[in-house]
Amino acid sequence: MTHLIRTTALVISMATAAGASILVQDIEVEADISALENSKAVAVWGELETDLKTALAAQLVNQIAEEGTKDAADIDIEIDTVSLASGFEAELGIASSVLQGDVSVDLPGSKDDQRYTLTVTADQANVYFPEGTDTSSLTVESDVFYTAMIDAFASHVANKIK
Repeated sequence: MTHLIRTTALVISMATAAGASILVQDIEVEADISALENSKAVAVWGELETDLKTALAAQLVNQIAEEGTKDAADIDIEIDTVSLASGFEAELGIASSVLQGDVSVDLPGSKDDQRYTLTVTADQANVYFPEGTDTSSLTVESDVFYTAMIDAFASHVANKIK
């Protein structure tokens, strides 16, 4: 009986460790919005850095480490403003718009770091539109479109480290 209890306790602790989420201590987002030439887009997308950081932190709310935690990840995102600009210059709706950035996740132990370029398209963001949204009337300057693109990007990053 004692052996069964020890074995059960070991299996539970291993499952908990295996399912444990990565803690995050820092999230940094950089985007040079001044590179955008569409003034309407700049008005909506002007807080991209702050809004993406906030959306990602909300996705990872249960994984935010206390200050000073040693085994926690750092996330750095650099948004490619050239991709943003080309989508905004089209002004033909949202179909060709993308939110693209280089994502760097420095995890505890250098062999586990993640480096990738993430591109979120309007098609991928459509699941984040409020129910009943008429996508044919959305533009890149739309708050609904902006929020959906931010949420889609944050969700993709968060899912890779959960």
